[in-house]
Amino acid sequence: MKRVFITIFALAVCAAFVVSAHALQPSEKSGCHKGFGFKKFLNLSDEQLAKMKELRNRFHNETRDLRYSLAIKRLEMRKLFTDPKTDDAQLLAKQKEISKLRQQLWDKKAQMKIEWRKILTPEQIAKLDKMPHKRHGKGCACHRHHKGPSPTKG
Repeated sequence: MKRVFITIFALAVCAAFVVSAHALQPSEKSGCHKGFGFKKFLNLSDEQLAKMKELRNRFHNETRDLRYSLAIKRLEMRKLFTDPKTDDAQLLAKQKEISKLRQQLWDKKAQMKIEWRKILTPEQIAKLDKMPHKRHGKGCACHRHHKGPSPTKG
């Protein structure tokens, strides 16, 4: 009976992760990130854009297991945090596991950005500093939660 319960629980966690990961993906129809948004600003060629998309896809494929492990550790942390019997040492140990996985993901992301930068010309690299950052403006709907507090609220 215990094995059945563990199997059902594991399947439920996996299903919840897949559904939430799919829900967080920006919709192609929404226009969010369509064409990377900076294609026009940097005047990217079709070849550059194709290389960037290939890099992004490779990054997502290479980090899939890492992102999954991170999601599982976060769920475990939530469960520990809400258990009154959990002591501080257990919480800190789980947080260290999460931090280690997060650092690995950040390192891989930094490496991808370095590879991405190699695709650009020196002129395009120089323009990066002047590029508007859509996430904090009135950009697409998928980033509206980044706008910050309302000026009317006090």
